[in-house]
Amino acid sequence: MGNLDSMLYNLKRGYIPGLAHQYGPLSVDYMGKIAATNRRKSYFVDSVNGADTRNGSSWAKSFATIGAAVAEAIAGDTIFIHGSFSEAVTLAYQGISIIGVGNGPYGARWTGAADAKCCSITAADCMIANIRFQPPAYSAGIPCAIYLAGGTYAQILRNRFQGKTASWYAIYTTGDCDNTIIAENQFLYMNTATYGTAIKSSGAADISGMEILNNHFESNLNHIVAPMKQSKIIGNILPAGGLAAAGTYSATLTVLGIDVHGAASGYNVVTQNQLGSLYHQACYYAGTGDEWNGNYCKDRSHATQVDATTGLSILAPAA
Repeated sequence: MGNLDSMLYNLKRGYIPGLAHQYGPLSVDYMGKIAATNRRKSYFVDSVNGADTRNGSSWAKSFATIGAAVAEAIAGDTIFIHGSFSEAVTLAYQGISIIGVGNGPYGARWTGAADAKCCSITAADCMIANIRFQPPAYSAGIPCAIYLAGGTYAQILRNRFQGKTASWYAIYTTGDCDNTIIAENQFLYMNTATYGTAIKSSGAADISGMEILNNHFESNLNHIVAPMKQSKIIGNILPAGGLAAAGTYSATLTVLGIDVHGAASGYNVVTQNQLGSLYHQACYYAGTGDEWNGNYCKDRSHATQVDATTGLSILAPAA
């Protein structure tokens, strides 16, 4: 790869050639801030041309599986992946990043066996970016693409979560994932009857400080069902209609657009979202003290909560 090609290759992935500090190369994160991407080592995974007998230190010496790279990675390492994968791995060291390589998430595709959790995050400060996930199907367990199990301060950025037959959850947690950022992702076709949900928490604990920003949700039975407090849901597109599991379109496919209420939830900010479902508690369920002003609502029939002229929300949805 020539110097110009190399520079363009790096810039397309957010890397700034020639800039570094004590923790390694610098990059631009999703908010345009300069940050250290690789604080220790980088590993490379290519499902087509790689081999797990190699050391993964370059594309020429790439591993074939994500699991092989995760087994070598320690805190702060970055794993670059390319190709198609069907695996289940756990990130148990702080600050590990897994980044798909390509102009979009189709360069790295990741699914798992029935009931699998493709990527479980149990350590803080991990990042998953630019990957196309097909969340595993259900047969007996709790399948999902990403399982946040103690993974606080995680960043889940610019991925595509595309459900398949019997997929349950794209992102699942029991609530122990405080201060996670979920930004600029696509969540599509999580439409399995009863269970299909893009972002789901069991509610065992209310999430604190989560930020769900600028994501696109479409054709999901439920978009966001996660009790939380002092969190932000801003700039997302959450339509009501879409493609049902049976393959037919429904104008009222989505049951729950946003449900953040819980035993100790509240004081969240929910604003600047496009809300397609009926603006009442059956579809949007707020926490105590939430601020829901400034959302763009398709349903203007609730004059107390929505300005009938502009369609902007004034208050949180009522029962």
